[in-house]
Amino acid sequence: MILQAIRTRQTNLKKIVDYRLFSYYMKRPDPCSSLCSKNNTYTLYSSNRSLTSDSSVTFPSWFMSLSNSTPVAYAQQFVISFHEFTGTPWWATIMLSAVALRLVITLPLTVYQHYNNSKLENLSIEFQPTVVEIQKEVVKAVKLNRWPENKAKRVYNKAVKKYWDELIVKENCHPAKSTIVVWVQLPLWICMSIATRNLTLMLPPSDDAVIRFYELTEGGIMWFTNLTAIDPTMILPLIMCLSNLLIIEVQTQSRNKEPTRNQKIITNVFRGLTIIMMPLSCFLPSGVSLYWTASSIYGLSQNLFLLSPQVRTFFGIPKTPYNNEHPYQYILHKTKSKLKIS
Repeated sequence: MILQAIRTRQTNLKKIVDYRLFSYYMKRPDPCSSLCSKNNTYTLYSSNRSLTSDSSVTFPSWFMSLSNSTPVAYAQQFVISFHEFTGTPWWATIMLSAVALRLVITLPLTVYQHYNNSKLENLSIEFQPTVVEIQKEVVKAVKLNRWPENKAKRVYNKAVKKYWDELIVKENCHPAKSTIVVWVQLPLWICMSIATRNLTLMLPPSDDAVIRFYELTEGGIMWFTNLTAIDPTMILPLIMCLSNLLIIEVQTQSRNKEPTRNQKIITNVFRGLTIIMMPLSCFLPSGVSLYWTASSIYGLSQNLFLLSPQVRTFFGIPKTPYNNEHPYQYILHKTKSKLKIS
């Protein structure tokens, strides 16, 4: 039955000859695939016939380097294996694989990030009385030894930094540990995005890639039935953009501490990048937009989930004066005040 189904799909390959970028697959040679070249024309031989194309669609070298990289190959194989193991439609495979990776990999790292940040916040509060004492000692030294202002600042900064470094080592909460989520999540997101895009472009070239491509053309749902085509309604890019903006607002509005100047700059930079990503995603296949949207919705849910005091206590995240006992009501009240809604 399986072989018969595959043969049936192969007999329908004519339906995808006119799809965008199909000619690129036919053009690019691969010694491991069933492609052969003659007079700069590359032919895919199926069980019944051959398809040819002389189109000159090409991709930048940097894209092909990423597309053919080992991490992307592993990510692509993960999506394919997930689809074959679960038997879910391709739209569900893309969404569920995104959520599964975030649950298994990024959730524990995010919990640790919150744990480390909370320790740093509590440590900075305990550190303030010591800073005041160091400042008093420097003032005394300036009066007794008649230090110039630049020397007093240098001694003060050195003493403060030395004591702060000692506290960080003692409590084992270096600020760099809080960046581990970015260093893991960003490459993972890039690899999964390119892997999904490879599936929609039949890369790397093979007979199985063509079959999966045909399945993706009918593997969507609702308004995006074709996962290899651009979302004509732009609803997926819009949902993705709104989800990312909500993540930023949840993170900023949930704190009862006034952000620093650098924090405000970083927040505005992320807002700008989120807005820029929307028009970019409008030109990507719906499969990639769906992955981005699913990842963003999960990210928003995870942020709201980790705001709960009960959840933070369960994971052993220390309490800080900047956390709220009723975070969701606080965010709602702060948002209403910002928007001047009664």
